[in-house]
Formats: sequence, C-alpha cells, structure tokens
Amino acid sequence: MNPLARRKRLACAESYSRATAASPQTPQQNGFRPTELTGTLAACLSELQATLQAVKAHESTNVISNENAAALSPAQEETSTRAPSEEEDISPDRETDEVEDAATILEFLAWGRRKVPDFDGLVGNPNYAPAQSPGDVSLLNSPADPPQLRFTDDPSSIPLLQLLLPEPPTLLRMVNYHCECLLWYHSAFHGRIFLEEVDRFLKQHHGRIDDQQIDLQWVALLFAVLAGTMTCAPRPVSTSWGIEDPERTNLAHRFFKAALVCLNLADFTARHSLYGIECIATMTISAHLLGHSNSHSVKLASAVRIAQSLGMHRLGEEIDGPTTNPVRREIGRRLWTELCIQDWFSIPFSESYLIHRRDYNTGKPRNCMDDIEMTPLPDNVPTPVTYHRFLYDIAALMPQLQDDISVSHTLYAKYEHVIRYDAKMRTLASKHVPSCLRNTTLEPSWPRYVPWARHCLTISSAHKIIMIHRKFLWSSFTNPAFTFTRKTCIAAAKTITREQKQLVKEDGPVLWIYHAFSVAASIILCLDLFFQPLPDCDQGENRELAQDMIEILSQSETSMIAMRGVKILRLLLNLEQDRGKRSSGLDIRGLVKYICENEALASRADEWQSADEPPVTGPLSPMSTMQPPGYLSREPHTEELYGNIPLPNSRFGVPDSLEDILLLVQNGGA
Repeated sequence: MNPLARRKRLACAESYSRATAASPQTPQQNGFRPTELTGTLAACLSELQATLQAVKAHESTNVISNENAAALSPAQEETSTRAPSEEEDISPDRETDEVEDAATILEFLAWGRRKVPDFDGLVGNPNYAPAQSPGDVSLLNSPADPPQLRFTDDPSSIPLLQLLLPEPPTLLRMVNYHCECLLWYHSAFHGRIFLEEVDRFLKQHHGRIDDQQIDLQWVALLFAVLAGTMTCAPRPVSTSWGIEDPERTNLAHRFFKAALVCLNLADFTARHSLYGIECIATMTISAHLLGHSNSHSVKLASAVRIAQSLGMHRLGEEIDGPTTNPVRREIGRRLWTELCIQDWFSIPFSESYLIHRRDYNTGKPRNCMDDIEMTPLPDNVPTPVTYHRFLYDIAALMPQLQDDISVSHTLYAKYEHVIRYDAKMRTLASKHVPSCLRNTTLEPSWPRYVPWARHCLTISSAHKIIMIHRKFLWSSFTNPAFTFTRKTCIAAAKTITREQKQLVKEDGPVLWIYHAFSVAASIILCLDLFFQPLPDCDQGENRELAQDMIEILSQSETSMIAMRGVKILRLLLNLEQDRGKRSSGLDIRGLVKYICENEALASRADEWQSADEPPVTGPLSPMSTMQPPGYLSREPHTEELYGNIPLPNSRFGVPDSLEDILLLVQNGGA
C-alpha cells in the first residue's frame, strides 16, 4: 500500500476494506477558499470606542475593593444600556440559575470556554452584549507575526508553510518522539505507517509541500504531530533539538495554525479523507493547552460527520478474511474510538452528545502492536492502544448517565443515578484495569510510556468520578444530604493533585489533562475552604495542595490552561484568606463576572497596544510574592482513588433544584 496514497470513501465495512490506494491529491485539487472580510469599518470603530471606555474604567478600578467576593467593574455600569426595570425584573428562579451557572464557569475559564445557561444568555440584548462566544484564547503580550509571514487560507501560504518545517533530522526526531511518547495517549494514527509516509515525503518528495503528489490533508496531519510534540515535550527534550524558549512556544502555536491552514486549503469539510480525521484527532493533544478549545470542539464535531460519511461507524466487530484489510480497519476503529471518547467526555459543555450507541456497530480496536499483522494480544500486554481501549470503557458510562438523569423528574431519582454510576466507575477502576496499568512491577521489555499511562489513568479516573457527581457538587458544600458527594470529590481532587506532584519529578511528556484536571481539582479544594469543614477533613491540607498546584502550573510556558488556572486559583486563595475582613460569604456570581470583565479588558488592551509599548498589567496579575510550598509525601501504592467512603443510603432529603458548579471535562476527554 502506498503510504502517501489518498484513502477512499468508506460506504460500508466491506468497501472500507476493499478500498485501494489512489493518487494523492494535488494542492490544486484540494481547492482553496478566498479570503473574506472579517468586519466593517463601523464595527471596528465601535470596538475601538468600547476598548477606550474599558481602559478608562480599568484605570479607576481596584481589585475587589469592597465586601463582595468580586466587585464588578465600573465599565459595566457605563456601557450597559439595560433599563433599571430590566435589572429589577429578574425572577428569583432566574437569579438562582444564574448564580449556579456562574459557578460552573470557574473551571471553564481556565479553558477559555464559557457555558451559556440558555439561548437568551448568549444573544441577550444586542445593545448590551455581543451575540457570540468569546472565541479562543490568545497568547497575551506575544509579538504578532509580521504581515508578510501571516498564514492565510489561500495558496500564497504554501511557501510560508514550507519555511515552517524543521530540517529533516530535527523533523524525524520530533515525529519519532510523538510516536514513541505521545501516540499511546490518543491512538489517532498508525505509527509505523506514518513513519513510512514521513520517510517517503523526505526522500522521494524532498520534503516539498508544493509537490503535486502530496495531499495537503496529510501535511495537516504532519503539522498536527509536530504541534503535539512541541507542546507536550518537556523542556530538556526540546532543548536537545536546539529549540529553546520562547521559540518553543511560538513554534507550537505556528505548527497548530499551519495544520488548520492545510485543512482549509484541502477543503477538508467537502473532500473527506482519513488524513483529515487523523489530523483533527491528533490536534486534541495540543489544542487545549494552546487555548483553542472553542474552535477545536467544532473541528471534532466535523470529524464525527466526516467519519460517518466514510462508513467508520459501520466497521462491525473484528473480521478476518481474504477480503479484509486489518490495518485499515484498525485505523478506522482507533479513530472512531477516539471520537467517541472526546464526544462523551464533552457532555458537560452542552448537556448533550453527538454519537449514540444505537447508531454504530464499530467495535473497540484490537490490543495489538503497530505491525503488519495487527495480531491481537492479551489485555495485560501493553500496546499503543491499551490505555485508549480502557478509557473508552470509562467514557461509555457518561452518555448512559446523561440519558438516565435527563429522564428523571426529581432530584431524588437523579441522585440515585449518580450513586449507581459512582459504583460502576469504582468497579471499572478496581476490577477491570489491565494489569500492566496497575501498580505492579514494571517489566524491562515494556514500552517507556507504561508509567505515564498509569499516571494518566489515575488522574483521569479520579476526574471522571468528579464528573459523575458534578450536578450535586455545589449543593454538597451546604446540604448534608449530599455529604457523600463532597467527600468523594475532595478525595478525588486530592488524588489528582498528589499524582501531579509526582509527575513533575519524572521526565515524561506534559499532557493537557495534567493541567486541566489539576486546575479543576484545585478549584474544588479552594471552594471547600469557604464552607464549614467536614469532621474528618483537614482543610489546611486542601490549601497546601492548591498552593502546590499554583507553584507547579506557574512553571509552564506553553499551557494557556496553566496560565489562566493560576490566576483563578490565586484569586480564590486571596479571597479565602481575606474572608474574615468581610461579613458576606463567597459571591461566586460576582467572582465569575469580575474575572470575565478583566479578561476582556486585558484582551482588548493587548490587541490595541503597539508592539513597543510596555504590556498592560490587569488586576488579575499574579501575586508579586509566592513562597514555594513544601511537597507532601506520596504513598507508593494508592489502592483507593476517591476515598474509602461508604455509599449513602437511598433515603435522603432533597432541596430545590440547583445547577452543577463545575464541569470538569473539557472539549476532548482525558
């Protein structure tokens, strides 16, 4: 099979297997989209006026200067066009929903994503709020590319994309690192085949993107691999390639942008290809860390539709025979599994999902190596898909829980489902984990990523138990009926933070879930400080663990989740430290509004200030002094991830309906 061959449409499992290699598309065949104007002059003037008003308001605004947990910026009062009657007519139920929804946004803010409580919350009054989401997160105070070096979705970008490719020796080292150290995490492509494709690209096509035989969707996959490598490789590894900070951060962002440009140049939404799906699935590993969670969620949804158009959801179970192509079928199964994982772990963002179990018959991929035979191996043998296969089993619980809760009409029934799925998750984590992913002795012959997969499984499993309880987390801080949820989530949060502290001592890759789930866990630990402590809970330890996470996350240069998460965690700890000076409690709604307004202010100021001016320091700047916290000892073998907590009885008091506080999964899974 020609490794660079364009893959044909998969109308069904049989046609998928019989598909033969075709000539790769040329850049001209892929089609180009003309550039479009992004706004009118009037819109630009309006934004400039709003920016000037925000800057003026910023100069006269202090950080949380009154008894409220978070004071609202005067800019809101100056720019709001809502009548007083409109502000006063908010019903108590609407007010409660807004408060609870505001609490859920805390973890979202670290992602750069927002959860809108309803359609009106997004559209609102056109004179008061823009009818759109805030978009992706940009790297603040970073120098903009010169106009001559900016990528656009037209053929003129191809020479610039060529300039972005590293020299062949460095490129090969980066690709090999991804295949050896990162591919086990997402399993979005076949390592051996991709390495052969890269070798052919360099030797036969001399590394030329503009070669007529090169498929731009394959080039997009190449840039996605490079972006993942540059984002996740630890600093000593990238330094060994001759890439130092801040070039490492800039290259990660540019590789990611290059992958998007190649996809658009190839018209991937109309010209469906496995390369396009492989590219989008691979980009998940870097998208969240680089601040592209919003746009990537749309790309993943597109990938689901493309996969369905190729028949990837109708591959069935394993079939061996002369008419089947095991490698191609396994590539399809791996991709479909990854799309399912990302879709189901994203349920908290919209309380819905795209892929329903009744609509596909594709089975899990084999536990096999990336060889020609693709021979199935026992589950206790580590392969590039071992972790991926088990994560799929965990992810499959989430749509079932969503469906059961959706058809329940009382909080009593909803909480019974939570308890039931909590038990299912514990059973999976305790009895069905492959032995190679348990805390057993490492075999010398095992791949180097096995210890990293174990850490990932511990962190992700603890995070998913929090995800199961998310609907009752906020209530658990004040209602003793949900004490089981509070204890469970605190124990899971501590597991995540302790595992993260162990990870920083090792030389493995920096995966996005380390930062995202550490921020989520630390937010839970911080929020717990604002409420009456449980009898057997040491809130001082919670504070220390949150401070430890701030110290660890502050060391990241490429992670937007870490940068934003540190600001939120520092603000929460400051508020908790100063709460004795105020008579009121935590105003979570005001806190979220305060963060959002200051984010918008910092973004606008950064957008409009000239390159030679000093950066604008927003009110959420990190504290000037922060002493490195001490590290807590870690048990060598952790048998209980979520605390040894007995399940509650079925009888419990039920308060009024409340929204969830934290949505502890982002657009992609774990």
